[in-house]
Parts: sequence; C-alpha cells; structure tokens
Amino acid sequence: MAPSITDPRYAHAEGFTTVAFGRGGDFICTGGSDSLVRVFYSSKAERDQEAITLEQHSDNVLTLSVSRSKIISGDEEGTVFCFDVSTSALAESGKLSVEPSGTVLRSVLPARDISISSSERQAAIATDDENVTVVSLLDMGLLHTLTGHRGSVNSVSYSPDSAYLASTGCNGTVRVWDMREDEPSCISVMHKMAYVCEPGNSMDQSKARWSPDGRFVAVPCSDHTIKLVERGTWQASAALGGRHTKKISHVTWSPNSRYMASVGLDGQVVVWDVAARTAILSHATAGALCQIDWNPCGNMLAFTDGAGAMYIWDDVIPSDQGHAPPYERQSDVVHETVASHDDNDMDSAPIGGLFDDGDGADGGAEMDSDGADDDIDDGEALDDFVVDDDGGGYAERQAPRWMASDAPAHAFQPGSTPWVSGRRYLAFNMVGSVVAVAQDSYNSIDITFHDKSLHRDVHFSDSFRFALAALTESGCLFATTTKALANDHALRSADDAESVLSFRAFASWSASADWMFKLPLKEHPRCIAASSHGAAAVTSLGMLRLFTCGGVQRHIESLPGRVVTCVARGDLLLVVLEALGSVKSNMGARRLEYEYVLMTMDGQTRVARGCCPVGPGAEIVWAGFSEEGHPATCDSKGMLRVLHRYWAASDACWVPVLDTRRLASERGNHETFWPVALSASQFIVATCKPKTRFPPFPAPILDELDVEVPLLHTDTSVGQQEAKLFAARLFGDQLSGEAERSGGDYPGGASGQSRDDLEQDKLLLRLIQLACKADKSQRAVDLAQMIKLDRSFDAAIKIAVYQKQTTLAERLMRIKDTKFGSEDDEYDNVHNSDDDQPAPAALNARRHRPPAATYGQKQNTAT
Repeated sequence: MAPSITDPRYAHAEGFTTVAFGRGGDFICTGGSDSLVRVFYSSKAERDQEAITLEQHSDNVLTLSVSRSKIISGDEEGTVFCFDVSTSALAESGKLSVEPSGTVLRSVLPARDISISSSERQAAIATDDENVTVVSLLDMGLLHTLTGHRGSVNSVSYSPDSAYLASTGCNGTVRVWDMREDEPSCISVMHKMAYVCEPGNSMDQSKARWSPDGRFVAVPCSDHTIKLVERGTWQASAALGGRHTKKISHVTWSPNSRYMASVGLDGQVVVWDVAARTAILSHATAGALCQIDWNPCGNMLAFTDGAGAMYIWDDVIPSDQGHAPPYERQSDVVHETVASHDDNDMDSAPIGGLFDDGDGADGGAEMDSDGADDDIDDGEALDDFVVDDDGGGYAERQAPRWMASDAPAHAFQPGSTPWVSGRRYLAFNMVGSVVAVAQDSYNSIDITFHDKSLHRDVHFSDSFRFALAALTESGCLFATTTKALANDHALRSADDAESVLSFRAFASWSASADWMFKLPLKEHPRCIAASSHGAAAVTSLGMLRLFTCGGVQRHIESLPGRVVTCVARGDLLLVVLEALGSVKSNMGARRLEYEYVLMTMDGQTRVARGCCPVGPGAEIVWAGFSEEGHPATCDSKGMLRVLHRYWAASDACWVPVLDTRRLASERGNHETFWPVALSASQFIVATCKPKTRFPPFPAPILDELDVEVPLLHTDTSVGQQEAKLFAARLFGDQLSGEAERSGGDYPGGASGQSRDDLEQDKLLLRLIQLACKADKSQRAVDLAQMIKLDRSFDAAIKIAVYQKQTTLAERLMRIKDTKFGSEDDEYDNVHNSDDDQPAPAALNARRHRPPAATYGQKQNTAT
C-alpha cells in the first residue's frame, strides 16, 4: 500500500494537543486545550464515526498514557484521571466502552507526562515540581516520590519490563531510575543531554521514550538530533539527525523497534530507519507539531499540531520497496525474555544486530527512488512526502506525475466552523451568527443579530441537529446532512436518517411563514443558500432544488456531483463546482480547478458561467457576494477575487482585489483571516491566531481590511492612487451594471451616480497632477480620457496650465471638445439659423485664445 495522510481532523480547540494509541491499536486518544479527551476509532472503515468524548477535566489536557485496559490523562490543574477501557465490548458489539474509574492524583502543579508500567499496577507522573510521583493504580495510593531533579520534570517513560524509568527535566538532565527495589534509586544521570526549556509551556518541552524491545531510550537533544541511550551502559551509542531544523518535541517507536518517528516545532514528521541511522520518509506541515504515536499493532502513525488537529498516516513503511515491516510483534518476545532473565543477562545481550547493515528483514534496506516513484499513488494530503535514498539525511523531491482526480469534491458552507468545545458556527455573516451548542440528546441554536434593531435574537432547541445554515435578514435556512458530505466528522447528525430542509422566517405579514421538507432517503444536502428571493439546496444526488421564501418548490435541475458551495444574494445564486481539470499526483498532491454557474434564484436564467480561478496549489475556502452585488471568492492562499461584468456574460472575468497573505506579511505577523463579508472598500474578516483557520468562541472581533488591488508598484504614491482608482471604477461599474441587469435604478438615483463619478474623477485628477509634475504628458492624456464629468475635465486643463504644460492643455481642450462637445457648439446650436451664417469675429477670437487665457484665471483651484 502507498503511504497516505488524512486531512486534518480538528479534534480540539487551538493549543497543545496530545495523542496516544490504544495498546491494541483499535483506537486513538487525544486531549486538548478545550479540557476534553476524545477517543477515535483508528481503522479506515470506522475512523469517521463520532468520537467518544470524556469531559471530566476542567482545564487543558496536557498528557495521555494508554495501556491494555486503561486511559490516564492529566491536565494543567494537576488533576490526573483514570478511565477503564473495555475491549471485550469492542469485540462483541463493535462499540468501545470507556468509563471513568477514579482520580489518580491531584497535584498543585500541571501534570506534564504520564507513563504506565507494563503490569498496569503503577503510573509515573511528571509535574512542574522537581519530583517524579509514582502512584499505585490498584488503590490510587502514593507509592514513591523520586527526588533528584533540579527543576521541573517534563518527561517520564517506563522500560517495557518496568525495571527502569527514564525521566527528563527542563534543565536538560536525563535520569534513569532502577524500579525493581522497594525503594527506587537513581542509577545514571546525564547532564545537559536533553533540551533545556522553560517550565510551563508544553509546546516548548520534549519527551524521551523507551524502545519496545527495551534496549534504548530515545532522547531529543539540543542539537536537533535524537540520541539513543543504551541500556546497561547508559551511554549514547548512536544519534539520528540532519533533518529537523527546530526543537524535536516528541518521538515514537515502531512496534518492532526497527523504526522511529519524530515531530518538531519545524512542522516536520520524520521517519527514521534506526539500523541505518537515516531518515527514510518525511512530511512537512504548516505549523508546529505537538506529539506523535505509532500504532502498537500496525503500520500507522497519529500526530497532532497546535491548531488542535489530528492526522493519521496510513501504511507508513512501504514494505513493498524492500523495507522490513514495522509491526512484527517482536517486542512481545523481548518482554518475555527480559522478564525471565536477570538484569545482567539483558545488559550483556548483543545489541549490534540492531545496527547491522544487512538487507531484507534483518537490516535497514535502502529505499529505491525508482520504486518509490512507481508505487506511491493516491495518498491524501501527502504534499511533502520525501524519500531519502542515499542515507545522507536529505532527499530531493521527485517530479510528480499528474493524473485525473477521481476523488469526490468536498463541499463547505461559507461562515461555518467545526465543533470546538461543543460549539460551532453554522453561519456567520454581516447579518449575524448562528451557533449550535451540543447537548446530550439535542442541540440548541442561538441566532444573534449584529443590528439589534433589525430583529430580536432567537434561541431554540434543535432535535434535528442541523448541520448547515444560511442566514439572511428575512429568515434562516437550516439543513441536516451526513458527516462525510459536510466534511466534518464531529457532526452529531446520523448518517442513515432522513435529511431535512427547514426555513425559519424572522418577520412576515403571515404568522405561518416557516416551512420544512424531508428529502428522500440517501439524498442529503451538500450546501444550501438563502436570500430575500428564496432558498436553494444542492444535494448528494446532484439535485439543485429552488424554493420561494414561502416554501413553494419552483425549480429543480441536475448538476454535476462536484458542487463545492453555493451562495445567494437578491435574485442571484452562485454555484461553485470542482472542474474536470482537477488532477492528482502520484505523490498524493492535488491541483484543483473550479468552475462557476451564476443564475437567477428562479432557475430560469443563466447569467454567466465559466472557470473560477485559484492560485497554484490553492482551493476555494469562501464564497459570497459583495455589498454592491459582486460574486466573490477567496482561496486558501489568501487571494480575494470578484466576478466583474457578469451582466455581460461573454465579458465576465474574475478580478483579484486583495492579497491577504501579502497584507499579513507587510504587517510583520503570521495572522490568518477568516472571511466574513466584502464591500467596495473593505474586506470584513475575523483575525485568527497564527496557523489557525477558524475564529474562537465567543463571537470573534471583526477586522476591516482595506481593499488593495494587487497592481504593480503599490509601494509608491502613484501605484497607491492607481489601485484606489481601479477599485473605485470596478465597484462603480458593478453598481451601474447590476442596475442595468435588474432594470432598477442606480443606488441613490442620478445624484448618487454623479457623486460616485465625481469621486472617481478626483482620483484621476490627483494622478494627472502627479503625471504633470513628472512631465509625463502622454500619461496625463490617458488619464484624462477616463474622466466622466465635464467640470472635472476643466480641472484637468487647469492643472496642465498651472504646471506650464501648454501643449498638454491644448490637447486636453481638443479631447474635451470631442468627448463632451464645446460650449461654442452649444452656442452654434442655439444661435445659428438653418441657413449657415459666419460666426461673429468675437466668437472666432475666443475659439483661438490660448489655454492660459481661458483657464489661467482660476488655475489655483485646480489643486
């Protein structure tokens, strides 16, 4: 099988996130900053099921340890809980049973790490004091307090036979404890071996881990290497390095100890061949990674990042390329051997076999780059898969081969978020927000309006557990759907239930304006939209269903099953689809192409359709309409685009109006922006913390980003003025075009249009003045030809006269006469009779006066 990494599953709120497999490999536990412990099924067939949520903690969960029948978790308050896991229930009913069994420890300082002995009778706990606490799991009583560290302890790890315990402190000291005696003793101290870190920050700490065969302790070190401390000699006998560029935060061993995986603050996951001392695989992510664990019974990794997301790496070691499998249960044999021999036998056991350079199952075979290129095909999200084929600690990325993508498109609902601490936004826009709050057997819905004078806030109990919502000023459309279609595996709706469309009206002359429809079985909404002209739903069967505000079914048609999202405003509906041009590479990357359909809400008119561009390697993450009516999209690279001139279908084009990533870079930070709404001058966003995608609860603080069209040289005064002019003309044309399309009036009538034209002319006059000062006459002429008002053209001529650009002023006068008609022509039309008469001499003289004579008297008013 080819290696593949799942899309991020946002299991917790943003912050440090811990992860651990069950000893049977059937489930994965995670803990996060939302004070929750979640248990997920690990198999591909079951991992999309709803997680088991344990809510006993009241503060950030910092550590997890899992044995055959127990889950032990510790939090920042210093409370350590124990949960009993029933694997027999999993075998009988297919459902895992996890029940709380008591409090293991209550410390006054945060619990940083936990390790359970192989007999499940003891647990060692590291807290922010200088001691290691060993607790009995039989009666939850204190057994030992291991003293000797000169600072906070951040890591503990039992050897597989529980004979030894390794601990590391924030001062970089590693201690090994002999746990076989009635009173444990420290038998080895290694100063400054591990990372030195400040206590109190879980992201800044690293963990040491024993190998399953009991021969080595893997210690992340300050030179960004992993040192292997040999049992018995307690000396570093080998080191793995050359790949991580920042602190290594966590390591894990394969079940047979042949491989190791590490994660770090550089966002890299690196898989090491321990025998060959080389990195054979790697995967890069955008943010710092917290922890990683290897499935004890399989070829699978799970790792977490600081955004609260968990990733699963399936089929990690490509055994079909000559590598020995990682899941041979040799560790069980070693455990028995260790338990049946005395310590001297273990210490004198040959260890050279682990570092043999042999081939096949007995050694670390080198990876064949050609084989890797042929066999790696459809891994998801494996954009940075790297093969190290020469043992040098690095690898050049191979050229991917691209092929047509057959993966289904993931639909999304603009303004929605995943579940975080039992809450999620179903919708968030400039009207208000729709928040779902998870209860035991139902959800509660809170609709909050930004303008309290518009409507009163709404609260109701939701027995349907709605997964989608579209909020408008006149009402809110809700829908249930499946977890897979919503691309949110934490949704609480049942996959086998009938899906429901429900419209809740806010204000109507009718007392019964609400309506509801049940969809046929196996037909579920992918995305929904609503406006003052009705509602729309795109379903899993490719149906586009359109309704009036009163619930009349007025149109149905079939669309390709590649719809990504839909949004509505007024009488327009924008549908975005993944195009047939989307491709995937043999290395798992996807290159997405999109297309759009813009239609009326009655389904009778296609206003425009065509390609919907995104940046290289980007995908659409938001769609909406501007306040002026522009259809708009924003991609994952932060580029905001609007569909211009859609009213003239053949002339429609997508125009970039803001590069948010460049804006964040210019601000000198790594903030991310969650789109909310767009107007002519501002992009309304919720500013998120670096490397997070979604806003926090409660209601986020909105930020207003000025629209900055990405023209060239916008760091100069001329470039800035040109960008402002371009945006003003763009959105001004939109108002005129939409009025023409809909048969309505320009907003504000003729006076409103004159006012907007005057604002554009003012920008043009500033640019003409800069052109005159730079002696760029042709540029000034080009700008003058864009002027809309007669009096603005007079001002442009005055600027030329004031700057002593006589030739330019004369040319502008001729252009004005052609564009607007001269005052002399008006005089001729009024005073000349049908028979041609020569113009009076005085009039001829006025026509030939120099520009300064006509415009020079009030030249100072031009500026």
